[in-house]
Amino acid sequence: MELKLEPLRTPGLTNMEVGQLIIRHLTDIGTIDPALKTNTPFNDYISDLGLQSAEYQKGLTQVQMNEETKKIAMADADRDKANSAFRIALKLYTQSDVPEEEEASRSLDILLGAYKNLSTLSYEAETLAIDKLVGELSSPAYSGKISLLQLDRYVTRMKNANE
Repeated sequence: MELKLEPLRTPGLTNMEVGQLIIRHLTDIGTIDPALKTNTPFNDYISDLGLQSAEYQKGLTQVQMNEETKKIAMADADRDKANSAFRIALKLYTQSDVPEEEEASRSLDILLGAYKNLSTLSYEAETLAIDKLVGELSSPAYSGKISLLQLDRYVTRMKNANE
């Protein structure tokens, strides 16, 4: 019977698999009779590899997410929902049979055009943009239109979700 070594393609291994491979090699080398281990540089290398392997194992199981990350992501999703709800509620009034409501919705839609795709902005940029949008919706120029269309609760929801 002829044995043939196959090359190991290490780039195909995960970090955990490499860690296990190192442990396996160290375990197998540990079974060699100490009287046969006469090569000092090799013995030093194996000793050093054992020490480095312990550090490598610690690095493999690091927690990579902060607890606050999930809370922030959920808050951002709520903020996106609040913005979407406002836009949907406003869209309803574009089909109103009351000319004042239709005109108010058209005016507010023009304002919202400057704030489209808010959810694609970075977290900080989205926060600033919603602050500015809520400020403009609360200004004298738009607050009457918001009241006419009874969209105050949606503006409040956006403001609260953004905070």
